[in-house]
Amino acid sequence: MRQYAVEFRDVSFQYGDCPQPAIRSINLKIKKGEFVLITGASGSGKTSLARCINGLIPAFHEGHLQGTVQVMGMDTRDTSISRIGETVGSVFQDPRSQFFMTDTINEVAFGCANMGLSREDVWARTSRSFGRLGIRHLMDKSIFALSSGEMQKVAIVSSCAMGPDIYIFDEPSANLDMESVIGLRHILRDLKQDGKTILVLEHRLFYLADLFDRMLIVKDGVIDREYGNDEANRLTPDALDGMGLRAFHMESLSPKNCSRAASPLKPQKIKVTDVSFAYARGQKAARSPDILEHLSFQAKGGEIIGIVGANGAGKTTLARLCCGLLKEEQGAIEINGRHLTAKKRLGNVYYVMQDSDYQLFGDSVWNELTIGKRKAEVNTPKNKELLEQLQLWALRGAHPAALSRGQKQRLTIANALVNDNGILFFDEPTSGLDKRNMDQVAGLMEELAAQGRILFIITHDYEFLLSVCSRVLYLKDGHIQNDFPLTAETKGTLADILWNGRGWTY
Repeated sequence: MRQYAVEFRDVSFQYGDCPQPAIRSINLKIKKGEFVLITGASGSGKTSLARCINGLIPAFHEGHLQGTVQVMGMDTRDTSISRIGETVGSVFQDPRSQFFMTDTINEVAFGCANMGLSREDVWARTSRSFGRLGIRHLMDKSIFALSSGEMQKVAIVSSCAMGPDIYIFDEPSANLDMESVIGLRHILRDLKQDGKTILVLEHRLFYLADLFDRMLIVKDGVIDREYGNDEANRLTPDALDGMGLRAFHMESLSPKNCSRAASPLKPQKIKVTDVSFAYARGQKAARSPDILEHLSFQAKGGEIIGIVGANGAGKTTLARLCCGLLKEEQGAIEINGRHLTAKKRLGNVYYVMQDSDYQLFGDSVWNELTIGKRKAEVNTPKNKELLEQLQLWALRGAHPAALSRGQKQRLTIANALVNDNGILFFDEPTSGLDKRNMDQVAGLMEELAAQGRILFIITHDYEFLLSVCSRVLYLKDGHIQNDFPLTAETKGTLADILWNGRGWTY
């Protein structure tokens, strides 16, 4: 009986439009039923490794493949992508890229139907899979009306419904609130107990600490280090930080910026008073709840404020209102003492969207920073320095569409940082970011705050909140439930909010 679910024999792959190989001389054996955590810097080759397993390399991604990849004994070069798809279930970084239908039930049923299952079996698997993740409320919903986190859940359900032998999860927690991350963890635990082979490509490590059998660290296209579970969990915070890895244990983290003082260099103010908003029937937009009611808060220059709450709580809607992309039904929003209508707020408040693809328009990384800029602003040392800080300088000539998810995310952040707006909203800015780049982004945001700007960070990322925010706004059901400074004394309050009252336990 074959022992290995996956075998790499001296595998290298270079995309057709890239000067360097994405992965180089990979030799790897993964046993049946093994749970492997694959981590490493953004753009290090993790996703390319996964694409070799699910057959997207070489079936869909053009380039030069050397060596042999076998999946359950099948050579991926000689096996149809549909046959591999029955054996390997994949949840991609961007779930939109794997959807084929327009509603959630048919999307989950699609893969099962393609396997030739009976109508009764397709429905049974579909219904059971929605229940397994606890998202029956998303059944029979339009794909276009889902938040990014909800899309991620549907993609996970779609993969589970097909019942493959091997599962690949690429950044599965990126768009999920903590309650959903706990649900994902339970699914991974159950799949492991069922004897499935599981590969998880992830930057956030805490929810996987006791699940994986091996941790592989990918660096510059090669497997740089390998640890067993016990050995990995014994790594000190300094050792993890030195390798650019995030923490395994959340309770050991502490706030870093609770004592920051506002700067007088460029003082800004925003005041939101009794603001309400509701979508008209049929107007419900993706990534937004139906209602926000009687919101009031204010902020001043130098503050970095985390906006937290479950998926669908109203966080993104609040950002769009402040930026002028939506018009409030009642109440007022003042910027620097002036009441501004939604139309006048446009251009005064900068918004970095959660889906970076929607904000990238240039034909190169460098040109992305120069769109709409005057000629004198195009070749500034600031742009070069910023790209170097965000590890994008070597990619300055690359098309944004060719970047990894994390690289795209850093590019949209770079766009915001070269902008002169005094108030900025960042929607899930750490999605796809490794530890080093997360820390780099935090440092750049602190520089903006030191100039007297106001930054709002919409995120579920506890590590990032602690690393950069001095204050937290908690939204629930369209209301501000809590507004508190983030200190060593209140980090437990934040943990209770994110983990839905469980603290750091799950």
